[in-house]
Amino acid sequence: MKFFATFCCTILSLLLFCREGAVANNIEFLEKDLLQELNHGIYEVVTPKLEDDRITYARKLPFEKLPYARRTEKYHSIGTAFFISEKELMTAEHVFDLTHFSLHKDFFIRDNKGEIYPVNKILKCSSKRDMVVFDLKEYPEKVTPLHFNRQVEVGDTVFSAGNTLGEGIAYRAGQVASFTPEWFYGEWEDIRFSSPSSPGNSGGPLLNTTGEVIGVIVKGNLSENYNVAVPISEADNLGDKGEFHQRNVMLGISGSSATISKDWSYTASLPATIPELAGQAHDALRSFYRTLRKDLKEQVKEKNFPAGERFRYYLRRQPIIDGLAQVRPDINFRKWTAEQVNLEKEPLKEGQNVYHGPLDPSMDRFRRADYFDMLVVAEKPPESDLKTFLDSPTMLLETVFSAVPYFRYVGRERVQVNGLGEPEKTEHWRDGLGRQWTSSLWYIPYNDDLLYSSCLPSPKGAVCIITSRRASLLTRDYIAASHESCNELVVGYEGSIDDWEEYLALGEKYLPAYFQGAEISHKQGRTKIHLQDFQIDLKQPDITGESNMRLHLGYANDQLLAEDLIMFSLFPEKGSSSYYSIESFFEPGPFDSEHYIRTWKESITGTGEFSGKKIAQGNRFVVQRPALQTKKTITAPGGENIQNIFTVGCTYKASTAEEKDVEQDCTRFFQSVEFTEQGS
Repeated sequence: MKFFATFCCTILSLLLFCREGAVANNIEFLEKDLLQELNHGIYEVVTPKLEDDRITYARKLPFEKLPYARRTEKYHSIGTAFFISEKELMTAEHVFDLTHFSLHKDFFIRDNKGEIYPVNKILKCSSKRDMVVFDLKEYPEKVTPLHFNRQVEVGDTVFSAGNTLGEGIAYRAGQVASFTPEWFYGEWEDIRFSSPSSPGNSGGPLLNTTGEVIGVIVKGNLSENYNVAVPISEADNLGDKGEFHQRNVMLGISGSSATISKDWSYTASLPATIPELAGQAHDALRSFYRTLRKDLKEQVKEKNFPAGERFRYYLRRQPIIDGLAQVRPDINFRKWTAEQVNLEKEPLKEGQNVYHGPLDPSMDRFRRADYFDMLVVAEKPPESDLKTFLDSPTMLLETVFSAVPYFRYVGRERVQVNGLGEPEKTEHWRDGLGRQWTSSLWYIPYNDDLLYSSCLPSPKGAVCIITSRRASLLTRDYIAASHESCNELVVGYEGSIDDWEEYLALGEKYLPAYFQGAEISHKQGRTKIHLQDFQIDLKQPDITGESNMRLHLGYANDQLLAEDLIMFSLFPEKGSSSYYSIESFFEPGPFDSEHYIRTWKESITGTGEFSGKKIAQGNRFVVQRPALQTKKTITAPGGENIQNIFTVGCTYKASTAEEKDVEQDCTRFFQSVEFTEQGS
């Protein structure tokens, strides 16, 4: 009995406490009649969902599996706007995102009955204040402009009114929690409030208990209970010009600690349509990024690619590259490396493969399903000639998609994309090393994305960089920056003798500067090869049209930016590890290894590994000797004299060496080589 009495007293105390707490924290709610009136003043901001009939898929897109609202909705609901006069509305600038490029060009407001009204022109705009005033081409029959109230205090009851989660206008109560200085410059105090604010509330009004606007909602947080509104008094500071501003725009050089950061500002004439105003802002920001990139390079030019002292030393001993590799510095520009990507082979059909790997080699694995930034070596289909393959970006991309799936996500399902159709634009251009690239841009409207490829002709097909990005990156001068970065890529060219004949026959329009004037022919057991540095006239019955030839090119030591031969190799038998080679050696720099210093001394004296004698190296035999007539002194761009020499060699697997007179075979190859330039 005593326990029961104690229990009852406890429950009664709790009830009284809760009642007192409820009274103390009582929050007023908007009257129903007022809500109905506000609904004629507050609207969703929507933009049409975009599709492209040129995109083809492996199967029908399973839209029927999406929730009802998502599969029947024709628009993306992106924010909220409200009438501030009979003909003018206000929203947050980032709802239209005028600063960044987007495939979405058409915007509407939508009422609670689903009727839409197209946006006409931007009348006032400030990205700093995140406010926009605009008008419409057509108007609803009834409009209720909202009134401003510039008086607000901590503890006031407020309502976040807006397009919550894209599900229509909702009103949610809370309180003013605090005032905090505007994030970047502290020019005004933002309103922090506890009314829930979800994606879609951006641009909506923060209301007091009488339905007056005290702020424009611009930001939420994950908990949705400490959100941000710009005070409506800042609308008084909107001028006649469009005002754009970004704080601390930053660029850096990959791998290094070099960065640059500046503020960007731009003013534009108003009124203007969204495409007109956005176009002005995009052009200005793109130009700013280009200048910023130029300033960054100027800031580190004494130590960066291509003139930096340590980079020039790196050129003395460049690695052999298969496919494509990016040259990068370490954090202090003291060590340079060509990051070779391990390419994964995807056989498509007999005689056609695609080799691919991640653009960023630091990734622990290549996530094909979710990550589509890659280096690709795409071989042409056997039934297509090389020129046709190179002239068709669509065919090339579909070849890549056949090997490396590109997916579209529909709900939880992913559907493979077969092709994107014809690109929006294709351009042909030469990089600083004289290499001819073909770059193509595709838009992916359903995600507001882009896919960009830059491809270099090669004997078997094309060597490509393919990236998938948000379309907004175009505002950051993405294409020009991509082109400039191609100068920092080194390439290895490979193909059969037949492939090389077709490749070199393409002519000046397709070939890098290094291959201009190059020739190759193979008839009746006689192979003739003519390149910049040497020519070969070799009678060798084992060499056929299927014999493999590789040219590994790097950077020239005697020019600031040009390609030069690192190593030539010719494999008479397809699939064999036996080959003939010609390699270029340069005088070591102060940071080269003891091993390379010894190799250099042997190469210029014809001793050790370069004695011309058969030397066993594991399961193979090697015969190498210097072409002493090629020894010369070149002058680097900085004025330093550097010695250079070519060596000629033959490599045989042990079983082959036992079957033939390798020294005689090697001598025949040595005698077939005639170097273009004699030493000095």
